[in-house]
Amino acid sequence: MYSFDVFDTLITRVTATPTGIFSLMQRKIQKNPMYQGNAYVQENFFSLRIGAEEVARNTYVRNGINEVTVEQIYGVLVAEHLLTEGQAVSLATLERETEQKAVQGIPSNIKKVKQLLEAGERVVLISDMYLDRETIQKMLGKVDPILASLPLYVSSDEEKKGKWTGELFRLVQEKEQVSWKDWHHCGDNPHSDYKVPKSLGIVCERYQPEALLEVEKEYLKGKEAEAKTQLMVGCARLARIYGKENTAYHLGCSIGGAILYPYVNWLLKDCVEKGIKRLYFIARDGFIIKELADVMIQKQGLEIETRYLYGSRMAWRIPSGENWKEELRQIYWRSYEKLIGNSTDMAAFLQVPEEKLFPYLPDAMKQPNRVWTVASVSLLLDYLLNSPSFSSLLYQVYQAKKGLLLRYLKQEIDTREEGFAFVDMAGSGFTQECLARVMREYYPGKIRNYFYRKDMVFEGICENNVFYPHRVPYYIILEMLCRAPHGQTMGYQEGEKGKMVPVLSEVDGEAIQKHGVPDFIEGAKAFAEKYDPWLGEYGEGIPENQPILFYLEYIYERPERWILDYFGDMPNMLTGRETKVMAFAPKLTNQEIRKLYWLREKERVDDLYRGSDLVYSLQRCSEKQKKRIAWYQKWYNCWYGKLERKLYQSIHREKEKKEYVTVLDFLGERVAIYGAGKRGQTLYQKMMEREKRNGKQHSLKVVLWLDQDAKEYQKKGYPVVEPEKATSVEYDQLVIAIARKEVAEEIKQRLIKYGVPEDKIVCSYTL
Repeated sequence: MYSFDVFDTLITRVTATPTGIFSLMQRKIQKNPMYQGNAYVQENFFSLRIGAEEVARNTYVRNGINEVTVEQIYGVLVAEHLLTEGQAVSLATLERETEQKAVQGIPSNIKKVKQLLEAGERVVLISDMYLDRETIQKMLGKVDPILASLPLYVSSDEEKKGKWTGELFRLVQEKEQVSWKDWHHCGDNPHSDYKVPKSLGIVCERYQPEALLEVEKEYLKGKEAEAKTQLMVGCARLARIYGKENTAYHLGCSIGGAILYPYVNWLLKDCVEKGIKRLYFIARDGFIIKELADVMIQKQGLEIETRYLYGSRMAWRIPSGENWKEELRQIYWRSYEKLIGNSTDMAAFLQVPEEKLFPYLPDAMKQPNRVWTVASVSLLLDYLLNSPSFSSLLYQVYQAKKGLLLRYLKQEIDTREEGFAFVDMAGSGFTQECLARVMREYYPGKIRNYFYRKDMVFEGICENNVFYPHRVPYYIILEMLCRAPHGQTMGYQEGEKGKMVPVLSEVDGEAIQKHGVPDFIEGAKAFAEKYDPWLGEYGEGIPENQPILFYLEYIYERPERWILDYFGDMPNMLTGRETKVMAFAPKLTNQEIRKLYWLREKERVDDLYRGSDLVYSLQRCSEKQKKRIAWYQKWYNCWYGKLERKLYQSIHREKEKKEYVTVLDFLGERVAIYGAGKRGQTLYQKMMEREKRNGKQHSLKVVLWLDQDAKEYQKKGYPVVEPEKATSVEYDQLVIAIARKEVAEEIKQRLIKYGVPEDKIVCSYTL
């Protein structure tokens, strides 16, 4: 004979814990007129019900009686004058109804029961439970009618025998007439389902039920009485029980669902209130959000159409207006400009072939041993835009890309009415502003965007609706939650029958698939499918946003190893310009740790670290590595550390001699300067002195020095003249030595009016 425990072996509940049923009851009681005069019970039913059961067991479990009944439990509250007889009867009925409604099957063990029955084996069910036989059979029948047809032994039956004492097993043995050695039992409780029956000679199998994750246990602490919390955590556990056995799927069910579901729920409700009928989810973060939205729209019966829109910084940040050069500068400052360190990076940013860019670079930037600084890259951008031939090339490239983008947008977006919006995850909103500028060429109406969060607030074309305005370091994990199973959108092209289709990068698409992102998305959808109906009944459809910061902080600052490894190894393209797959936060080697914390002086961390988040990588270090880092930090400034760095830096520099690109590398032999302040004087001195570079003598001659206050500087002995004389001599470049950008730009326009060619003007405000 085979016997199975019932609760947490064959059936479970939708709540995180068994007592979670009482939190659902409390929600119902708070709205029930029968209890309006008993506010204390309404607000505290959860703890009162738990306490009443403890008192009932202390009162009635004695003299061979191993169990209590539901009526005895509520009788305690009547005896202590917290409930009337009528209220006790009503609550006992409500408890049975709630248990029946919240019951869920455990597929793996139900499958075992069916296989045994098909093989002709005898199967019985045994349960330690205060609920009566009839209620438990109804619960079993709801899960699967076959279970309700099996012999059922319950500790609350007339005999009041329990498994935990062994008496219920003896009763079953007597009724079923089976020998101990021919009896196999399966259950989840280590004492009453394993230790006790095994001591009787029964062959036992311990079932390990799906446990709560550590993050779920921590979040549940102190919130056990909250119905929404019980349902959120319980539905995540159920999704894991019913789904795949892998890390990505389990993280999607739990962490993905808890963090993303509230946003999508709020988004849909806000759209209903504002009459928005069409939502366009922007790649790639929008992929998983759309998947969740589709589940919830179907569950809630909403009339909202969803579409997936292929887009990216690379595809949408296209300078397209009359002031396209200024737009390109704005794009530059929002495109990880610090990570542009060579001609390949610069070509990728400008979206032109590297061979087209290379001839226009200053000679210094063509040399592999010259280091590109942020300032020199910014200066290079101005230098290129001032080149008539190169800026003409750029303009043609951007016009062609804009044309393809416009065709794609007109094809995909229904703008006949204003009832539409774009949906994204996080960011500054700048990419959507670029898109809106392009759309203005054919659509003058309102453009709405939805964001989980934004980095900043600024005035623009779009109306931005933000779910959770917070700025904390661990929000970067949101990006790792929203990976899509395809590569980045690089642009668009015409496909079959004239239809515009996206051009997708193949750099990280395959890596994302292999990492399990599709399973993560499937897990998040499974959570939404289970949670959405229950939230609608017990939470009025309004989720809590409290778990968001808790879960994000947990997985960023104190995650378990399996969570840390999943997000740390996530394929990640920070800028979109990468040519190979990089992990978000890779494990550090001992050599990398030594370079970062012992040998590094002025080098940028980005030059020595191959990921996107060093803080997260540090958490992946072994205890031995962490101790080594602490040692490096403690003794970094000791004589030994200084000496070793000095030796290392001298050898390193000798092996890889590098020089930094400066403003002087952009200039010819004859130079004019505007500005005689501190910056102008520094430039004047550098240009007038002879410098030895790479074994060759270079000299720069300042042929003209301009300033608005020329007479004042002439009194100090400087050869400065008025700006009106800007065209009085020939020169190769005119450098505006003004630190403030807006002032430098005003001066630039004034000089152009004086007749200075724009392509000769270089602004040095970035240096």
